[in-house]
Amino acid sequence: MSPRPLFMTQCEQEEIASLTSSGDEWYLCRLTLSMPSQAALQWAMFPSPYLGSVGPDAPPGSVVYQLSARHRDGAPGQTQFLLLDGGEECFEVDRRSGQIRTTGRPLTPSKEYVMRVQATDDSGRKGSPATVAILAGYRPPQFTNATYSLNVPENTPAGQPVSVVQAVSFQGKSVSYMLQVNPGNLFSVHQESGALSLTRPVDFESGHTVHHLQVRASEPDTGLSGAAEVVVHITDENDCTPEFLHSIYTRDSIPESTPPGTSLLQVLARDCDSGLNSELSYFVHGEDFDITSGGVVSPARRLDYERPNHVYEFVVVAVDAGSPPRTGTASVRIRVANSNDEPPVFSQSAYKTFLSEDAGPDTLVAIVHANDPDGDTVSYAITGGNEDSNFLLDNQKGIIKLRRSPPPRLRGPQYVLNITATDDNASGGPYPLSSSAQVIVGINDINNNKPLFQECPNYSLNAVVPENQPPGTLVLRVQAHDADMGVNGEVKYGIMNRDGVSSGFNIDPDTGVIVTTVSFDRERQREYMLSVTATDQAEEPLIGICQITVLIGDENDNDPKFENSRYQYFLREDTPVGTSFLRAAAHDDDQGSNAAIAYSLTNQKPAYLHINPSTGWIYVNHPISQTSRISQQIVASDGGNRSSSVDLTVIITNVHNQPPLWEQPEYWVTVPENTARDARVVTIKATSPLGDPRVTYNLEEGQVPETNMPVRFYIKPNRADSSASILVAENLDYEMTRFFTLRVRVQNVAAVPLASFTTVYVNVTDVNDNVPFFLSSTYEATVPEGAEVGTSVVQVSATDLDSGLHGKVHYVILKDESGDSQFFSIDAHSGAIVTRASFDREQKASYLIEVQSQDGSESARPGLQGQPNTDTAYVRIFVTDVNDNAPAFPRPEYEVSVEEDKEVGFTLLTVTANDEDEGANAKLRYQITAGNAMGSFDVEPEVGTIFVAQPLDYEMERRYELRLVASDGKWENETLVVVQVVNRNDEAPVFSRSEYQAAVTEELTQLPVFILEVSATDPDQEADQTALRYSLHGQGAGGEFTIDERTGRIYAQRRLDREERPAWRFLVLATDEGGAGLTGFADVLLEVRDVNDNSPFFPCPALEVDGCFVGQVPENSPADTSVMEMRAMDLDDPNEGKNAVLTYGIIKNVRNEINLNLFSINASTGTIYTVLRSLDREVEERYLVVVEARDGGGLAGTGTATIRISDVNDHPPVFTQRVYTSQVTEDLEVNSEVLVVSATDGDEGENAVVTFSIVGGDEDRKFFVETDKVNRRGVIKLQKMVDFEKPRERTFNLTLKAEDADFFSLAYCLVQVEDANDHAPVFLPQFYESPAMSEDVPVGTIVAQVTASDLDSGQNGRFSYSISKESDPYNQFLVDQSGWVVVADSLDREKVSQHRIMVLAIDAGSPPLTGTAIVVVTVLDINDNGPEFEVSYQPVVWENMAAPQAVRMNDTSLLIHATDRDTSTNGGPFSIRLLMLTSDATNFNLTDFRNGSAAVTALRTFDRERQKEYRLPVLMIDSGSPPMSSTSTLTVVIGDRNDHPHSPGHTHFVVYSYEGILPTTVLGRVQSPDLDDWSEKVYRFEGKPSRLFSLNQSSGVLSIREGAPPGSYLLQVLVSDRTWPDVTSTAQVEVRELQQEALRNAASIRISNLTLEEFFSSRGGVEESRFSRLGRVLADLLQTLLENVQIFSVREAGQRGEKSLSVWFAARGSSYYKKEKLHGYVAAHRAKLEAMLDVSISQVGVNECPDTDCSPSGGCSSEVSFSPVPVALSTGNTSLVSLSASSTAQCGCRGREATHLPCTAYPTNPCLNGGTCQDGPLGYRCKCPPMFDGPECQQTKHSFGGQGYAWFPPIMPCFQSHISWSSLLSRRMGCSSTTGPSATPTLGSRRTSSP
Repeated sequence: MSPRPLFMTQCEQEEIASLTSSGDEWYLCRLTLSMPSQAALQWAMFPSPYLGSVGPDAPPGSVVYQLSARHRDGAPGQTQFLLLDGGEECFEVDRRSGQIRTTGRPLTPSKEYVMRVQATDDSGRKGSPATVAILAGYRPPQFTNATYSLNVPENTPAGQPVSVVQAVSFQGKSVSYMLQVNPGNLFSVHQESGALSLTRPVDFESGHTVHHLQVRASEPDTGLSGAAEVVVHITDENDCTPEFLHSIYTRDSIPESTPPGTSLLQVLARDCDSGLNSELSYFVHGEDFDITSGGVVSPARRLDYERPNHVYEFVVVAVDAGSPPRTGTASVRIRVANSNDEPPVFSQSAYKTFLSEDAGPDTLVAIVHANDPDGDTVSYAITGGNEDSNFLLDNQKGIIKLRRSPPPRLRGPQYVLNITATDDNASGGPYPLSSSAQVIVGINDINNNKPLFQECPNYSLNAVVPENQPPGTLVLRVQAHDADMGVNGEVKYGIMNRDGVSSGFNIDPDTGVIVTTVSFDRERQREYMLSVTATDQAEEPLIGICQITVLIGDENDNDPKFENSRYQYFLREDTPVGTSFLRAAAHDDDQGSNAAIAYSLTNQKPAYLHINPSTGWIYVNHPISQTSRISQQIVASDGGNRSSSVDLTVIITNVHNQPPLWEQPEYWVTVPENTARDARVVTIKATSPLGDPRVTYNLEEGQVPETNMPVRFYIKPNRADSSASILVAENLDYEMTRFFTLRVRVQNVAAVPLASFTTVYVNVTDVNDNVPFFLSSTYEATVPEGAEVGTSVVQVSATDLDSGLHGKVHYVILKDESGDSQFFSIDAHSGAIVTRASFDREQKASYLIEVQSQDGSESARPGLQGQPNTDTAYVRIFVTDVNDNAPAFPRPEYEVSVEEDKEVGFTLLTVTANDEDEGANAKLRYQITAGNAMGSFDVEPEVGTIFVAQPLDYEMERRYELRLVASDGKWENETLVVVQVVNRNDEAPVFSRSEYQAAVTEELTQLPVFILEVSATDPDQEADQTALRYSLHGQGAGGEFTIDERTGRIYAQRRLDREERPAWRFLVLATDEGGAGLTGFADVLLEVRDVNDNSPFFPCPALEVDGCFVGQVPENSPADTSVMEMRAMDLDDPNEGKNAVLTYGIIKNVRNEINLNLFSINASTGTIYTVLRSLDREVEERYLVVVEARDGGGLAGTGTATIRISDVNDHPPVFTQRVYTSQVTEDLEVNSEVLVVSATDGDEGENAVVTFSIVGGDEDRKFFVETDKVNRRGVIKLQKMVDFEKPRERTFNLTLKAEDADFFSLAYCLVQVEDANDHAPVFLPQFYESPAMSEDVPVGTIVAQVTASDLDSGQNGRFSYSISKESDPYNQFLVDQSGWVVVADSLDREKVSQHRIMVLAIDAGSPPLTGTAIVVVTVLDINDNGPEFEVSYQPVVWENMAAPQAVRMNDTSLLIHATDRDTSTNGGPFSIRLLMLTSDATNFNLTDFRNGSAAVTALRTFDRERQKEYRLPVLMIDSGSPPMSSTSTLTVVIGDRNDHPHSPGHTHFVVYSYEGILPTTVLGRVQSPDLDDWSEKVYRFEGKPSRLFSLNQSSGVLSIREGAPPGSYLLQVLVSDRTWPDVTSTAQVEVRELQQEALRNAASIRISNLTLEEFFSSRGGVEESRFSRLGRVLADLLQTLLENVQIFSVREAGQRGEKSLSVWFAARGSSYYKKEKLHGYVAAHRAKLEAMLDVSISQVGVNECPDTDCSPSGGCSSEVSFSPVPVALSTGNTSLVSLSASSTAQCGCRGREATHLPCTAYPTNPCLNGGTCQDGPLGYRCKCPPMFDGPECQQTKHSFGGQGYAWFPPIMPCFQSHISWSSLLSRRMGCSSTTGPSATPTLGSRRTSSP
């Protein structure tokens, strides 16, 4: 067997079949091969290379590095780490954790130890070795990358981080970052985070795209630093927009036949970006044109010359491939030349018209019109649908008419004519073009055929429905046919019912299927007569009638009924066998086999008797002498297994016994059915052969009508001759029962009475007692007008239940006063009514006749002697319209004018004709048949409205004479409509070019400068070309550029600056009619050419302290070191010569002591370099170099570069003190500060960064040092707690070290430790449990004694006891200083059943320490609580409910449940009873169940409208000892039923919108008074809902929507409650505007003892509310209009339960009155106001100060503010919606304490009377006009000319204030007075008066 390769994964098995060399034997081997996994371990440390550091004096076991590894495939598993070599035995590797630790061998300072390590997994697989280098000493920070490569987009904002460089500190110190190499100072780095950012924006297109930076990371604490290189690539961003070379591209005279895809023109755009951002693709707006990737534009579809102005104008878009893409646009205009490429266009794609089916020859059908967009002449032809040749078409005019001969024969329902319009190809196409339209001619059917039931005679043969079937049982389907079409032939079915009484059947109006509506009983009625109608659906319908007899089929649903209820017979004992003696008879109301009866007798042995099963005769079957009595049952069975039985009793008598003998064995009698009650029918008699002749008669009880059930006859004995008479008991009815068989029993008077029987047969005869009733009391029928005499109208039918001649019916028409009966006749036997005249509907449209039915004999009904029975019915006959009238126009001619520029669709006039016919016969269609040149007009075919169909042109046609035809489908008429076209200016001027281009040089001074001349022409006929006026529009129009309005010459009027705008685009307009007519336009593109007028300048990238341009170089840097880059800009055009080509030079350099320049500059790039290696920071740390940039035209600009010299480390740090001392307490917290040391360093920056450390005197490492790098301070802090009790920890002598990167110095610190309170008191034990005590133990009872101790001494060891407030919140316990805990207040188990008292022991240390112990006190119960309700019950008893009724307490319980807060021993069982303390309680009964529950029963019916709730006192007593009781009140609410109707209400809403701004606001509820307050109502707007209001349908809350304008709105709201009739409530909403001026001048009053409801409500709904009265009274007082008074805010102001209202109002005349004046008027007329309002006014001018205690501050002022959010105050019928006012008191003296803010801090000018607000150092001050001298420009002087007055605001005094005023009189005699607060003069004050 030759080997084959095996491909295995880890641990695979493979079965190998081996074949021997002979090939005849197989061997199967299973091999398991294991191969190493390809997934190796990977190192997971970061960063690389792997570096670490350790202090040379690090103790053994110090961790210096952490190794970590992971599987490449993420497989789990344990990893072990091995040290392969290196480390000189100074380090070891923990195999499991991977930690590299020191072994304790001495480390050589500053030596780097290199180790090779390896990782292995638990399967022995090994990873690749790694090298770890550990430095014994400080290692500089290591960057995460040796080199960073960044891509920075060019549009990155300055200051935004673009990347973060990070370095790792091996000493765990913070790292600071700085840029050492930063060409051009383009970048900055964040000192702490390492975030790189730009200092100024960069532009990829400038060409400088790669920047090399060097970043240094330094440890300020150690001075160590590391560097990394950063390569920054500036990437292109899509910041350039594609620009087209031209803004408008034009191509003229493109034939409209140009094939799609033909190249028309090419557009080209440029993009200054690069790469993908500059790759452009082109698109066009619209679907008419395509564009290629190269900008080639071609048609996407056939061009159309007929479009407006024959021009395509669209936008082409250039889109670059950037992200996001940028776009540029240009306009393309394509002017098209005409060719015959448009087929004629019909005015309609389908024309619809109609004809009457009897329309005659030459009847107008329709007029079609097609317009050729190419202007060619059109001809017409019928190309389909005219197979019958009924239609003729005028091929030039498009008029379609019916043929003249032979007369047309029209068939419905419609004709579809295909009309083709073909042009004459006059516009020069390859061949004529055509198009098609359809004319759909509907044929109006004439309703001249009634629906006919063709199978009517056969329906009665099949109309059978079984009895007892459920409603809906199918009877049969009828079908009527109407030869008409459409609705005239559409049939609906119905059943005629007399007087609305249902017949028991229903018919489907569409299908004619008749079904039952009830279940029938054949035994009650065996057949039904139905009159089925078929009515067509014409406007004047025709009706067909079919009468059907429906038979009720029998079901076996009746048991046989014996004629008698029992049978008895007396038979002599010697009666021979075979003798028949009695016949039993039974009846079955069913039919057929169901009524076939078989008789039998019940079994008896011996079978004395037998019965004939068919006849019912009973005969003797066995000798009967051996028995005296035979009792059996006779059984009658029908054919359906239903049966019944009666008792048979045969009494065997002795041969000597003789029963009574009848005079006749049977009696026969005949009586009429109208025999009166109690009339004798027959007299019968029997005699007894015995000695006693007396006999008794009895009429045997029957069970069927024929045997007197129900009773129709009774028997009456006649004592005179011992006979009996049979009399009539009830009225007989021949139609119900025609024959009676009465069995009479007679019995003698003997010891053994015997009886015998006879039969009386009564035959009932018929009388004429039934009326021949019509099937319907009203019939409706139709007859066409003009119908021939003898036309059938309708057939009426009546039925008579009588028989023979009595039931034979005849019909007559009764004469009437109207004379309608003379026009009709009726068949006396069939009831068919026919016409006797021809009718004209236009003369009379309907007739009413009365028909009568009569039977054939004299009536037997009372009062009708000699007359037959009759019935009447009315027949209403409608004359249906036929089309026999032609339409008629009111006028023969109409005239109208229209301007030629009216748009298509403009309506000229509506012309209507009248037709005296009606319905479809009066439906008219209008068409224009002549005079409509070019199809300029069209008419709405159904309404006669003539409108413009094609654009009008006065120059083409000035007058039209339109022939308008009106047709009703059969007849037509016409009128003339003359249209005069009025000329209009409708052609705009056209420029010679669509775009003008020009160029002009910037900075020209000889103004104005001529640019170019444009010209336009007016295409209107006879237009005045000199009347064109030119103007400019767009950029620079009217400013930089002007145009001569007559010549079109364009000038530049100002100097143009290319740097401000390199190009101008504007429109030039040409307007005809001297500038008042139509306007044409063209584009003007003006390019501004550059001159060298801008000097180079250096833009400031980022302003710093040292200037805009700052560079840095280390001192002693070698020559040619790059320092910085100075980059200037020139605003001139870089493409225009050398205007923007710059060269750089240093014009002010820095020289050294031998007069050599220190710096040089690259003339092309502006990079500054060092010249000599002689820079020394200690000599000079900053240099200023002035750089000049000069362009190719000689203009120059300068910039100053600031070059900083960075420091090197050459000074050691020095401590400020040689020895430091400090004291600390032993309880000083870890990390607390012990001492602060500081040092100085002559260097700066990182070279001056000082690090502090402790190098001696702290063997236990109790302290550590934190270095403050900013202030060069070292903060010594506590690392471990010190303990004063340990002698060696009372003093520490520390050696301190301060070092920078290269130098260090030492100092010493003596730390002394002081004692502290560090032991808290301790209780022994810490838990106490006192014996349980009753909750009524007296105060002072001892609970327990506690004991504590404190290990401290002195003051720190002294302590005192107390109880924690949290553990004893009710202060129920005390503890004394001996530790005794006692009861301090009464206990309550129901509050706290177990107390856990925390006793505290607090020592006297500082701060004090506390020990705690717990004392548990269990409280035992006493009966100190009475029972109470288990929950708060809210029972409801519904009004109007019958009493008594159980009262349900809540949703879950019907009972009251009591509970007791005491324990169970002092709880239940409870006693519960109702206290009859109030009248409420007498209406209820309480039943105590003695188990803690009770039931309440209402004893009467309640009315909620009388009393809404009842309060029941319930007494509950517990079972404690002694028992406790309590009384709780159970409030029973009477539930409302909707038992009162609601009524309409009116609500008045007054809404104020502040400054006209009104948000969506809830106004209040629409009122609908209702005594029921729980009824659910639904509110809806009546009529069309207002868009300004919304209504909540369930609550009735009305809201006004945002933006509602001022005004008065009356709303009607329909209110329904689903029970009572709906009512309509009204809501009057008055929206009034409230201005800011009204708030500033608002006055106020406070009204006492008044609520909001009382203020707004009206008494009885009649009296005016106080709110309305106040407005009216104020208007009277101020002598202004009521609408000028605004009461806009009301709020409740009561305090401490008082009722009062504050009301704010404003009023105006020509302007708003000041509030001082309003207050004065109100104060003067307060009494009048109070009387008219029936209120008490407590304040005029709301003031909160009287109710405010401001005594500490000494002063008070009242402030009012108004919220802009409207609030609704709704009570009763009035609702005020306005601003809410808030009045508050401000304590303090405003005049003294108020500070002046800047003027802008005030919403309005704080200066009064026109003063000017000016800001000053102490806030605002006012500059006042003359005569206004107050601080805020108040008026301090006022003059009166002999009369008048002035109102002033009251002065709010502070402290004890004095107010003075003086007056200067201009006359000898005068009088002055004041009103306001006054006081009694006090010492030091004066009262003055004037003569």
